[in-house]
Amino acid sequence: MNVSPCSHNQSIRSQSFRTRMILLKGVLRRFLLFTFNRKYVNESLKRRSGACARCGTCCYLTAHRGCPSLGFESNGLPLCRTHNSFRMPNCIIFPIDERDIADRNLIAPSETPCGYTFKR
Repeated sequence: MNVSPCSHNQSIRSQSFRTRMILLKGVLRRFLLFTFNRKYVNESLKRRSGACARCGTCCYLTAHRGCPSLGFESNGLPLCRTHNSFRMPNCIIFPIDERDIADRNLIAPSETPCGYTFKR
């Protein structure tokens, strides 16, 4: 399923203040885990399976209008313009665990599901 930038943009704008705070908390949580608890991150990533579905939803978890590096191919698929040169730690390790999938689903629960899952 192709995801248009308009559907995500409208979706993030329609979120309540409470939901935006949950998303901001998730960004901070991922940053702190990556910076101070690499052991947890590495153990959690070992439980992760699947592959990125290229839905672009995670690119809207950090900013109201999406990541500045987010672009779109002619077919509508999201494209990170800095994927091969520079990516923030949050982007490299997303999703760390099930909580990140839950945050992602706050924005796009009915669109393309995340390609990652976690084993218990």
